[in-house]
Amino acid sequence: MGSLERKLARKQQQKTKKIEKKLARKLNMFDSLPESCLVCDEDYDRKNKEQAMSWKVVVRDDMVRLYCPTCWNRANDVVKKILGEKNESESGND
Repeated sequence: MGSLERKLARKQQQKTKKIEKKLARKLNMFDSLPESCLVCDEDYDRKNKEQAMSWKVVVRDDMVRLYCPTCWNRANDVVKKILGEKNESESGND
């Protein structure tokens, strides 16, 4: 029974190490945070708490993208409009 316990403990340690590595990699990505909005090029102040809480950060394929609230809201409005038009056209085909 002792060897089974060791095997389970090793497996748990491996999972923990993987999770820690993944978290460390994501935390290091904050160093590569852009200094301005990707769309409108508005400057981002890392020390401004209000900006830190309102700006959106998107990470995909190890690329960090930063969006100001204005550009983020515009993009969401466009997506909602497109989805609304799509739903209308699908309901018209019934």
